[in-house]
Amino acid sequence: MRRLDPRCRAALLPALLLLVAVTACRPRAIPAPDPVDPASLSPDVRIEQSLWLQAGGQSFLGRGVIVKRGARLDLVVLAPTGNRLLTVRNDGGTVTSEARVAGLERLDPRFLLADVRWAFFGGCPPDPASAPGTPPPARRACKVGNAKVVDTFDPATGALSRREVSWKGLASRLDFLEWAGEGADRHPAKVRLVNDRLGYTWETQVDGWQGL
Repeated sequence: MRRLDPRCRAALLPALLLLVAVTACRPRAIPAPDPVDPASLSPDVRIEQSLWLQAGGQSFLGRGVIVKRGARLDLVVLAPTGNRLLTVRNDGGTVTSEARVAGLERLDPRFLLADVRWAFFGGCPPDPASAPGTPPPARRACKVGNAKVVDTFDPATGALSRREVSWKGLASRLDFLEWAGEGADRHPAKVRLVNDRLGYTWETQVDGWQGL
């Protein structure tokens, strides 16, 4: 993770409030992404992560926990002190959120869920006609729901290196900076997401990955 001025380590809250303002003031013609039923996503997993968030020209650190099991996905955002700031739940495609701090209730949780999905739970599926063990192509494009997705792979390792997602006037770019694990436990270890239109960037370092 990036090393920040110690004064920026005090709280994630100011950056989250700026993110609230950014997403709340987005053009009305750009709706939030439609949530999906977590049952359609894989794997079932618990992810503990360190977060770096930049919004409104300021940077802050925090922590996050993601638990995906069957048709339910929970996302918990914590301050560096461990205090819970925000809980988002997608239960069978029905999204609810609980903010522990005034102001965060205005944050549309569907944006957070979309970011989590593209970072850890899906992109373009492999060609079913490809033989097992066939290296991926340099690029793979597809449509997932109402989103256009382009995955780019590292020619040296075959690992996913970039994912570009666009839908209804918005676009996110995810760079997969590190990978960890082997076989079925292979997972992103460090991911950076940039949403230029909404003006925020976050980076996550996975500290714990446990299959469920």
